[in-house]
Amino acid sequence: MQAGLHWIAISQVLCGMGTLYGFALFLYNPANMTRFDLGDLLYVSSYPAIIVGLLRLPRSDRPSASRARIMVDIAVFLAGIGLPLWYFTVLPGLNTASHFDEALVFLYPLASFCGISVLNQVLLTRAPIHGRKAFFILISAICVWWISDLIYLLDSVPGVISHGGVDWSNASTSLSLVLFLVAAGRIENREPVKPVVSSPAASSPLPFLTVIAVGAWIVLYIAKEGKAPESTSLIMTSLALLFVTLALREVFVYRDGVTWLSSEVERESRARFEILIRNCTDVIMLVDPACVVRFASPAAAVSLGSPPVFFEAKPLLSLIHPEDSKAASGFLDQVLAGSPQPSQPLRLRLRHSDGSYRTFDAAGALVVGDSSMKGMVITLRDVTAQMGLEDKLRQTQKLEAISQLVGGIAHNFNNILTSTMMRLGFIREAENLPPEIAGEIKALGLEAERSAELTRKLVMFSRQQHLIKVPLNLRETILKLQPSIQKLLGPSIQLYVTGGTTEELVMADSDLVEYVVNVICSNARDSMPGGGCLIVEVTDVSGENMTPDPAGNPRPASAVRLSFQDTGCGMERDVLDRLFEPFFTTKGVTVLGLGLASAHGAVKQHDGWIQVESAPGLGTTVRVFFPRVLDSASL
Repeated sequence: MQAGLHWIAISQVLCGMGTLYGFALFLYNPANMTRFDLGDLLYVSSYPAIIVGLLRLPRSDRPSASRARIMVDIAVFLAGIGLPLWYFTVLPGLNTASHFDEALVFLYPLASFCGISVLNQVLLTRAPIHGRKAFFILISAICVWWISDLIYLLDSVPGVISHGGVDWSNASTSLSLVLFLVAAGRIENREPVKPVVSSPAASSPLPFLTVIAVGAWIVLYIAKEGKAPESTSLIMTSLALLFVTLALREVFVYRDGVTWLSSEVERESRARFEILIRNCTDVIMLVDPACVVRFASPAAAVSLGSPPVFFEAKPLLSLIHPEDSKAASGFLDQVLAGSPQPSQPLRLRLRHSDGSYRTFDAAGALVVGDSSMKGMVITLRDVTAQMGLEDKLRQTQKLEAISQLVGGIAHNFNNILTSTMMRLGFIREAENLPPEIAGEIKALGLEAERSAELTRKLVMFSRQQHLIKVPLNLRETILKLQPSIQKLLGPSIQLYVTGGTTEELVMADSDLVEYVVNVICSNARDSMPGGGCLIVEVTDVSGENMTPDPAGNPRPASAVRLSFQDTGCGMERDVLDRLFEPFFTTKGVTVLGLGLASAHGAVKQHDGWIQVESAPGLGTTVRVFFPRVLDSASL
């Protein structure tokens, strides 16, 4: 586009230079009567420059006018205007002009007709620049400019155009200059480009101008006295030829309109298809009967980590987890056979670009009605995140069921322990007990106390313990516990407490909070037998930065987060999944495995939650969340 506008600007520069040369020549030698000079040469040079500029304008993506229609438009123009102009104007001028004037009379109208034909082609095949108004004003300026040249050239030959009271050549030249300036101003303003609306090509102005010109010719002919029979014959011949070309033009207009409308329907259908495919979050694949992927939607880049072209020409089964290949093969055979799909989609694992596998729900349909696209359409919906939430929900529901069972058993067991310890107390008060019996009674008392401690943990796990909640500054609590935590960790593990100095208030039972901190720190110590580092951080978290609850419960507007990050050995995924189950432990049979389970129950009693991140060799991060309160005065 810029190249075309530059060539048009060059043509105007050449024309302006020719005008300045003529004006300077007139001032220097008013009597100069040279018929062809440098100014005329500059004028003539502007014609090819502007034609090159018009042809360099960008073509429309989908022009609805064929070459045949453009040629017929030119034929209409020549039949309606060219022939009468030749008969009644050019030929009489040639009879009275010199040889040099004959060349002018013949060549300049021919150049104007060629230029107008190019203008017609540009109108029908070029895209408007910076809005339709600027484009059409520019074309109109060029057209008026060429007509002014044609008037001037015909007027320069004696007897071709009679002189009148109005200098039509200069008047039309001034009008073209105004139009050029208006068009240039609109192009420089660079109006916001509106969305391109597909529409048929603009109707050619040539037939309309031709009809007007022919009407003018006929009126002048009727008004003129002394009508010659040979003139009547020429007019009738021109009219007959004009009507034939107009009828032929309508045929091409109708044909081009039907072709354009058909292609427009196809384009809109394709555009809707592309919009749906581009914005669909499910992966859509077109698979041929040999189960080779022929097309993959853009969603594959998000779900599988590779651009869509990566999957083309690859067997679909090569992307599926080996354990799911058999089920996937049967599913594809079922789709190819046209069998009805099961009510539940098939769940498959596909390999991601990072080497991991993601889980998808697969559905398929056989392509029918189009012989050029045989195969099937496979839709894959990524449910990896959904499955993770489902697993967490199942884990939460399992812990809820276990906690209810454990709570009932713990209360009954606590009653039995209370009675047992009371009886042991009575026996210890008896006098003259043999030493061996006193020793056994003492051992029984220790076992009873261990059982009571176990019962207390079970009650904490079941979240049925009575709490004494008070406003508690967690940051201050952690700072007070820092010496005891360091003692618990031992000299080989470094402890760092971070998170600022602001008050972080929660409603909590201080004993239970201390218990939770000790349980997590003791587990961190056990994961670093060779020493390491534990970072404890206290900070507040807003609601939008919290992960959603797997059970769908609302999160608080703000929470205080206790983070415990160690440099220990880390945990496998299967250990993480069972981390809060009662009696589950990786430390041997001498450990009950109720520490984290009871800590989890204690946090739940405070309407909080625990998140754990860990990987083998990368340490473990435990995050404990408590609902935050603004200040103690508002409680």
